Amino acid sequence: MTLPFDPPTGLAPRLSLFASETPAEAIPDSVMQSWVLHLIDTLACAAAGSRLPLAQSVATYARQQGSGRPLIGGGSSGPMLAAFANAFAANLLDFDDGFEHDGKGMGHPGASLVAAGLAALGDAPVTGRAFLTALVLGAEINNRLILSVQPSAKRFVEVYGIGQHQSVGAAVTYARLKGLGAPQMSNALNLAASLSAVPSLHKYNWFTRPIISLKDFVAPSAQAGVQGVDLALAGLQGPADIFEGPQGFWRMVGSDHFAPDLLTEGLCHDWYAGDGAVKTYPACRWIAPVLEAFDTVLAESGAPFDRIARIEVHSFADVAAKMAYPAPANAIDAQFSLPHLMTCQALGLEAGLPWFTPDALDQPETAQLATRLSFHTDPEMDAAMRGVGRRPQARVELTLTDGGHHSCRIDAPLGGALRPVSAETVHAKAARLMAQAGIPHPETLLTSLADISEVEDIRPLIAPFFTQPDAPRFS
Repeated sequence: MTLPFDPPTGLAPRLSLFASETPAEAIPDSVMQSWVLHLIDTLACAAAGSRLPLAQSVATYARQQGSGRPLIGGGSSGPMLAAFANAFAANLLDFDDGFEHDGKGMGHPGASLVAAGLAALGDAPVTGRAFLTALVLGAEINNRLILSVQPSAKRFVEVYGIGQHQSVGAAVTYARLKGLGAPQMSNALNLAASLSAVPSLHKYNWFTRPIISLKDFVAPSAQAGVQGVDLALAGLQGPADIFEGPQGFWRMVGSDHFAPDLLTEGLCHDWYAGDGAVKTYPACRWIAPVLEAFDTVLAESGAPFDRIARIEVHSFADVAAKMAYPAPANAIDAQFSLPHLMTCQALGLEAGLPWFTPDALDQPETAQLATRLSFHTDPEMDAAMRGVGRRPQARVELTLTDGGHHSCRIDAPLGGALRPVSAETVHAKAARLMAQAGIPHPETLLTSLADISEVEDIRPLIAPFFTQPDAPRFS
């Protein structure tokens, strides 16, 4: 498929023409179907995340600022803060999707893009095909942008951000659904990029816990995307082309490298929107291999918690330095605490919301397991993580009180292109999260969501996510 128009010069104008004019028919069905799964995964993660106190605090704040756009879990706010709150809920469990290319994870696009898309819904019907098209086009530019600004390994250690680029992807999705033409969309993308947060990975409070509440910055990006579009609609002028030149967006987000061709080459032919990943654990992706390896040795041993004598985690250096904290203060802190997460596994708690309830955070077994847990830096794994591929790996050694020993090594997180999972796995995960959130009849709703591209108006279909289901809200 070729571009159905003559490409202009300039990065922002060309991206905007692609985003505003590309018809749904130009998108491969496989890419559209992948974003059906991303949408399902994001909505389910947001439904469960919305039950936690931090999400409720954000939702309360958003409701105080206006109304008109529904919030997942109940209530409404203005478009900008609805996008912020819904993205925050989607990312709160750290169970939401990712963009993964050649095994390297880069951000959580679904949270920002879906939240921006939901913020565009108003009084008029929106077809499922139009909604999915806006998500795919937002993801395509989002994914190309983060690939184009990937820093060197040296710069990554100095400064890096997770979700700053997602303001542009969110703006594409929101602008497409608002019907902006190419010139106005170009201005909106430039404004959204200007509103991006500063890179913050190395300022997560790794050593001064608790971890920062905004962590991956998907919520500020969703807000910036919506705000950039609304400011353009209000007549404000942004930079002429924020992506161009030696002082462009790549430099603003701290990179020392920019590959502009990755932004525009092969548009409508090479689809990066399909390079998605689905998380199988509600935790930082860096430690997913540890959790999978531990699940494997637990299953092999069949040992209950009190028969665990010793656990050795072998991985890259940051796991020992940043993920060994044994006393998380809240759900976000817990997602970066292997003693807490592995205790939840050893106790057989269902992954998702049950790992982050007040009872789970206060479980005395975490302190007990921490005394049996040791961390070791594997030079090979450390090199793999510190290289350009940034691929997390791990090996877990489990020793039982009777002397039994079990070992497992994981070389890449499950759920990405290197180790994909099926649509059925995504549906099963979503059904569990929806049930945890108290949404009635999750299997029936999932069946309808799977056919969302055929729906004439998605608003009634997704309405159950915006009610206040009869499930506990933890305080």
